Amino acid sequence: MVPKTYRASDCTAARHCGSILLTRLAGPIVVAFTPSWTGVAEAREPQVRTLRTGEAVLRVASQEEAVSAVLQRSPALAAAQAAVDASRGSLTQAGARPNPAVSITAENIAGSGAYRGTSRAETTYELSQLLEVGGQRGARVGVAQRDLTLAGRDLDATRLNLVRAARQAYAEAIAMRRASRLAADSVRLAEGVLRIARERVSAGREPYPQQRRAEVSLASVRLARQRAEDESGLARRALAVLLAVPEVDLGTTDAWFNDIGPGPANRPARDPEANPDFARWREEVARADAALQLERRRAVPDLRVGAAIRRLSGTDDTAMVLNFSVPLPIFDRNQGNIARAGAERSRTERLAELNQIAIGAGLLDTHQRLETAWREADGLRRVVVPGAEEAFAFAREGYSAGKFQFLEVLDAQRVLFEARAQLNLALRDYHLRRADADRLTGNAPHPLTPSARGDSR
Repeated sequence: MVPKTYRASDCTAARHCGSILLTRLAGPIVVAFTPSWTGVAEAREPQVRTLRTGEAVLRVASQEEAVSAVLQRSPALAAAQAAVDASRGSLTQAGARPNPAVSITAENIAGSGAYRGTSRAETTYELSQLLEVGGQRGARVGVAQRDLTLAGRDLDATRLNLVRAARQAYAEAIAMRRASRLAADSVRLAEGVLRIARERVSAGREPYPQQRRAEVSLASVRLARQRAEDESGLARRALAVLLAVPEVDLGTTDAWFNDIGPGPANRPARDPEANPDFARWREEVARADAALQLERRRAVPDLRVGAAIRRLSGTDDTAMVLNFSVPLPIFDRNQGNIARAGAERSRTERLAELNQIAIGAGLLDTHQRLETAWREADGLRRVVVPGAEEAFAFAREGYSAGKFQFLEVLDAQRVLFEARAQLNLALRDYHLRRADADRLTGNAPHPLTPSARGDSR
């Protein structure tokens, strides 16, 4: 199939549409502690199998495999690399010298009288060369080198954006699949409560309305399960769109999803200058400086020198002809282009300052959101979910023994469902925030090679 270009935002279409009902989903969740995925890893090649219709299904069993797949398949990365190649071509052209010129001039021919024919023709063979004496060629090369560096920065940014999009889309798909499983477990728990309620109603120990409440509760979680399954399918298709495949197989394990590592507050401080976008704005200013220098150099007139041999047919003699010309910078001194380049330089400097401030603030905000998500997930998995599971088990056993009212069981069941769903949502938010933080600091899972930047140094 021919891959299409997708923005990172395209794969987040299913991200928010299921968050409202996530708190209604439930089910047991196993908190497993596995080594944290720090980014740089040897990703296995994603496995491809074939559907009955002949369409390929890409098996992606980890975030590393999702990143590897998007970097291999994304047309956006190929387009950014083509832009680097185009800039290299511009750099080569910028260093080219002006070509010499050859001219042949014939005078005193096809006239009247003695000047009929070519018997008295004066033929001149001239070779001339334009001399760039103002340093224009070096200035052009300087601008082209900056353009090449900026194209390399764009390539890096495209790669980092794709890495973030793949990590977030995969985390979203896993979160939605877990939400679907939570909903299925919630249905089983609600069915168990309904079974106990029916037994007690049949034995005459509970009035019939208690059974109806259990039936309504079961119907509610069944609807939530169907919604969760639909949201899971949407998230999986969003990942498939990003990876440019018809369908994605998420594999069987998601133990990594539970691992949130140490608290972000204990990690090294984030440096805004490590952000590749921050460095790109420095390059933008340098490019504007180079453009201003080029316009100043163009104000210096170029020289043209030439030497010729003239043949005089009337006497069969030859003579040398030398010429030298230089424009007089009286009217056009390139003053308009110099003023424009200077204003562009000032504009770029102000924009760079503004964007660098925004990058620093965005990095701080992202780090704070990451810390908040970590604290919420850590508190839910250590305290809230175990407590809710214990309270529900105690209430269900007590109700079965006739020690608690049915409403207490329903309340404990609701709290357990919401706690498990909230933990799943908190883990999802943590992985999304972590991908954002790694993007802002340039912490790509696959190291960037020097050639990718397009530097000619």
